[in-house]
Amino acid sequence: MSLNHLPLSTKRGRKRGCPRGKKRPSQLRVRSPSDGFGKLERRIVIDLTGKILKNRYCIISKIGEGGEGTTYLSRDMDLGTFWTIKQLPISKKTEAKLLKHLNHPSLPRMTDYTEQDDSCYLVMEYIKGKSLESHLKESYQFSFDQILTITHTILQIFQYLHSQKPPIYYGDLKPDNLILDENGKIYLIDFGSALCSYKTARKTIKGTKGYAAPEQYEGILTAPSDFYALGKTLQKLCGKKKYHYYIRSPQFAKFIHKCCRQDPDKRWQNAEEAEKYLSKINWKPFSLKSVLVPVCAALLTLLAVIHGAEQQPVLPEFQNALAAVTARFYSMEYQSSDKKSRELFCLDTEHRLQQMLKLYRKSEEQIRLLELLAWNGELFGKANKAEFYYRQLITYEPEYGAGYLEFGNFLNRQGRYEQSMEVYREWEKQTSEKKTDNSRITQNQIEAWKKEASSK
Repeated sequence: MSLNHLPLSTKRGRKRGCPRGKKRPSQLRVRSPSDGFGKLERRIVIDLTGKILKNRYCIISKIGEGGEGTTYLSRDMDLGTFWTIKQLPISKKTEAKLLKHLNHPSLPRMTDYTEQDDSCYLVMEYIKGKSLESHLKESYQFSFDQILTITHTILQIFQYLHSQKPPIYYGDLKPDNLILDENGKIYLIDFGSALCSYKTARKTIKGTKGYAAPEQYEGILTAPSDFYALGKTLQKLCGKKKYHYYIRSPQFAKFIHKCCRQDPDKRWQNAEEAEKYLSKINWKPFSLKSVLVPVCAALLTLLAVIHGAEQQPVLPEFQNALAAVTARFYSMEYQSSDKKSRELFCLDTEHRLQQMLKLYRKSEEQIRLLELLAWNGELFGKANKAEFYYRQLITYEPEYGAGYLEFGNFLNRQGRYEQSMEVYREWEKQTSEKKTDNSRITQNQIEAWKKEASSK
């Protein structure tokens, strides 16, 4: 999820998008992917894949990057569960201070926190799903009832945030910050722009161009500012059917119009007032599970469109999904490609296998995917990646004896014989304690591994 920060121009004079006769202030830091990020405030980003935090959280892959920080998928080595870890500069830890006090079913829980060097790390609930913006980019058309269901959820979140003491103003509502999980539940993420204070102004307010309220350009953020962004978000979700929905429900059109008034005093002032008005609109609560549509042809996400509110998402058969990845290695396109094309091919394969690793959770499925990720890394010429996945394999699936053999032989191929012997001793210890399943390996294979590792 791209959240690029770009300060607005500080040149004097009227700019496009400013009210007539006014100068564009510099108090709003705009997030806009189309503004050419990189010209100003470039942030050096180091991929932390493979890093272990607090001797517990192993970072598996990067899942998002923006101007404030980077988010990663991690695995708890003690419990085997997945968590989202957000890395922020230590000077930007406002989000952590906010999240640790929040407890709402539509907000991801922050469960742990740590600081290292110049960064802080927020360990948060992992929401398996994708943003409403992603659904829009896939040309999904939200129905009227779906949009009202989303609106009611957002108003409940606003009611909770705005009623805190001091109140919390979110400041950056948009489809990209609304995640729809695999069960059809909406979550609001990314509190990097939120303001928690009785004061309504500060030197710099963050927001996204096209969603930020006019007063945010003046460094002011209040409850009506959040309602302005809500109106703009609903307009985006309506898509090509916006006027069709307005004709169907003039009350809905009035609701959005009031959200988007230029004067903050003429907008909705609190969530209770807005919810009371919205409840008068004739609508039927709609299961958002129907938004979960197929992506990438039977490979990474849900294949079946949900036909009813009670039906659960169905994943494709594991072997079929896996074949869609591995069969590409035997294609003429791959066999006849040059070195650069093969590197890109291996990188894409790694991404696909990582996505499958998140979806297919059975032990035998995890084993197969980690093996393939390791082999792909070695084929790619990335020994560090191969080693990373082999270590994950013996860490998370220590009963799988063949994993030790494969890792040891890999280290032998790298000429790292001492490390290979260390893996052998670990396998030997696990085997003596009857903690491994060695049914897939033979004694000859074990002896060959040990002989090569110890003879160098």
